[in-house]
Formats: sequence, C-alpha cells, structure tokens
Amino acid sequence: MTTGEGKMRFIQLTVPEVQFGMAVATQRDACKGSMRESRFNKKLATSFGVHFAGVIGELCFRKVYGGRINTEILPNGDNHSPDILLADGRAVEVKTSLFKGPDVELKFEENETGHFKFCSLVQLSLPDTATVFPIWSWEYIEKRLIKKSYGYGPRLVFQPTKHLDK
Repeated sequence: MTTGEGKMRFIQLTVPEVQFGMAVATQRDACKGSMRESRFNKKLATSFGVHFAGVIGELCFRKVYGGRINTEILPNGDNHSPDILLADGRAVEVKTSLFKGPDVELKFEENETGHFKFCSLVQLSLPDTATVFPIWSWEYIEKRLIKKSYGYGPRLVFQPTKHLDK
C-alpha cells in the first residue's frame, strides 16, 4: 500500500494507551526542553501538548497498521528517524493534524522532505480518537505537492482526501 490505496479508519485508544502516550510525551518534553515557536505549539499552548499530540497520533497509526513506535528519547530530537517501523520493513513518518474539517492536509516544511520513504496522516481529536489515513510513498506524495502559505511561512502540501479509494 504505497499510493494511498485503502480507506480512512476511525480509531479510539484505550485509557492505558493514552496513559502510555502521556508517559512518552512527558519524557520527550522533559528531555527536549522548549520547542521553537510554531502554529501547532500555539494551538496546544505547551511543548508537552505538541509531544502528546504526536505520540497519540503515532499510537493511533500503530493501532491500524501495527509496527513499533520509536520511543527513544533524544535531547536534540529524532534527527528525522522514522516514527514507526512496520513488520514488512517499511519505516513510516506519521504526521498528526488537529484540523477538524473534511479537507485536512499533510503539511511539510522544506527541511522535512526527503528524509523518509513512507508517510501517513492522522487527523486527531484529543485525547483519544482519530482518523488514520493510508500509507503513501514519498515518491507518490512528492509528485502531488503544492506550495501554500498560511501566514507563517510557505509549506509543501499534500491533500490526502483527493487520493483515497472512492
């Protein structure tokens, strides 16, 4: 499944899964310190909130596709290492969005591109529910990127709802 074949899946985490996410997010936040200013950070108010949303997104993805989450805690971040390693060997970057609308987008900063071969989107409703999108290859995504500006710098954008099985 490298071109987005498949459907979106709705997932709800259990209380222990959310608690595990909180523990990992707490460790990442404590180790990394303050995060640079970002729109995502402002929406969640704290760097812990950003880490929590990311970990919960990864847990939701894992609930659909399986695999192993990278729980390594590094002071300078993960240096673009993949978020999930699947049983078939694919390393997947999981992007999390808190956007509530139907036209959710996968957004990349210039420095995020080219560091992964596979990517998926999780549209998250905190603290425990999400819609998990299919896995796309970077080769597939890269050919369909558009540039957009949201008032906080240009982004490369993939529109996943346009690339799902109907």
